[in-house]
Amino acid sequence: MVQSFAALEMKAQLTTGDLEKPVTCRFFKISFALHNDRDMEKMLNNKSYKLLLTISVAGLLLAAVVAGALLTDEDKGPENRVAPDFSLILLNGENFQLSAHKGKPLMINFFASWCLPCREEIPALVKIQKEYEPKGVAFLAVAIDDAEEDVKNFIERLGFTFPVGHDKTGAIKEAFGVYGLPTSFFISKESTINYFHPGGVSEALLRHELDKLL
Repeated sequence: MVQSFAALEMKAQLTTGDLEKPVTCRFFKISFALHNDRDMEKMLNNKSYKLLLTISVAGLLLAAVVAGALLTDEDKGPENRVAPDFSLILLNGENFQLSAHKGKPLMINFFASWCLPCREEIPALVKIQKEYEPKGVAFLAVAIDDAEEDVKNFIERLGFTFPVGHDKTGAIKEAFGVYGLPTSFFISKESTINYFHPGGVSEALLRHELDKLL
């Protein structure tokens, strides 16, 4: 999912002497010239100028507030949003349906066989899986941007015990907005994304996030 948001364009140039002093933003543009202190005093006492200046400042503040609201809304990330439902054929031939796991905590790990940090986090993932599966937590690993044969060799060589599926089309990756590897999602019993973590995970992080879901 490609997120796009408005960026506030604001530019101020202040000089001295007889040079023009423009103040510009996306919504308002004022340009005025100050020649000497007497001219400045006259302009400051001019009601029209004061009104124009007030409107311009208000416009800048409004633009900043609007841009800030847009940035805040788009920068929330996936947390507290309903996890996209999907169906995936696992490498063992079984079918995984996310919606079928509603009512139990779920961790999804996106990885690839060529990803070095993915390899480094495998021992922690395997250990935590053994510790938390008896507590009712479900685990899934999704291989992306990879060849299926390489994925199979990877999980066999490293002893990766997660149920693994191959996102061949990239649809699941796009739905979750995954752009770096590894990336892990911690999904609540209500199927909402409680937390997502880009980068490798540790045992401490895994325990901390999974305990919040129990």
